[in-house]
Amino acid sequence: MNSSLLLLEETIHFPVSEAVQPLFIGVHYGGRYVKVGIVDSEGQTISYFTTSGCGEQNPKLEMKRIAELINYAVSKTGIDFDSIQRVGLCFPGSMNPKTEKLYRPSNLPNWYDFPIVSELNAAIGRDITVFCNDANAAAFAEYWIGAAKEMQSAALIFLGNGIGCGMVIDGDELIGANGFGGEFGHIIIDSSPFARWCSCMKQGHLEAYASSPAVARRTRELLEVGVGSSLADRVTERTPLNEIPRMVYEEADKGDKLANQIVCDTAKYIGLGIVMLTHTIDPECVLIGGEMMFGGKGSKVGEMFLDEIRNEVSKRGMADLTKLFKIDFAKLGSYACYIGSAGLAREESLLFS
Repeated sequence: MNSSLLLLEETIHFPVSEAVQPLFIGVHYGGRYVKVGIVDSEGQTISYFTTSGCGEQNPKLEMKRIAELINYAVSKTGIDFDSIQRVGLCFPGSMNPKTEKLYRPSNLPNWYDFPIVSELNAAIGRDITVFCNDANAAAFAEYWIGAAKEMQSAALIFLGNGIGCGMVIDGDELIGANGFGGEFGHIIIDSSPFARWCSCMKQGHLEAYASSPAVARRTRELLEVGVGSSLADRVTERTPLNEIPRMVYEEADKGDKLANQIVCDTAKYIGLGIVMLTHTIDPECVLIGGEMMFGGKGSKVGEMFLDEIRNEVSKRGMADLTKLFKIDFAKLGSYACYIGSAGLAREESLLFS
């Protein structure tokens, strides 16, 4: 293995002899990390590898590093590359389906207009790469083997630095004519002239209110006007924005009133968005996932967060509709993206077989 790959995790789950053929590779590129899983035709992970990424580098070099990790994973698992049917690559951004070039991923400026599919194909020496957005990959994984298994349609809302949404309708991911399907974070929830500004430089978008940076900014604003809270002892001018939502969760778990209010307000904003989403696509379930779930399933604050989302949807949605779909946390966590990208690669393989 080349020294440019520093493995962070390496796991062999079960022997290839027990796998259901054919096999697929799922790649989750997150900028700071690369995850590769070899997955069988029923969604079982045979082996899993992850290494650090270098998103600020030349993307061509990153494709070569991904190819190197793929080859390492294949050799380490003890299989022949010819047994791999397709490679699914998921990425935190959208690709133009007509040109197969990336749009403008906000956190990876060097990747603008990068022909990501053709470059990975060239790096691995095979024309087998299938591209998908990371939210769609995660949604498909939940639909295939996770919390939405055996349902016809599902939406997965990804809460983190931005707000994404993967949607699967009757087994197909929703991409859109130009690759922008699922830009849930940019729906309008505040049309007033004083609405908050989104990172896309437009006003009133959901992402400006309920993404991780938005929660951090709202927290700071409340502390700056003197609202009493145990958060005042932890949040300073130097505290990185990405650490504040975790602090909000921790203080809410201890019973801090302001922290709990921030969690509930965030849930209400998400609930507003879900009402618009369900009135548009009518899914069987809406799942909440990503890095900011305030403790998630089974935690006191996480369950409160989910209940507040449900309450807001029930209050504002059409009565018959809100009784017919469920809202819950996603199940597969950080493994969803590579599993889903392998699953979408499998779907394309079946389509053209």
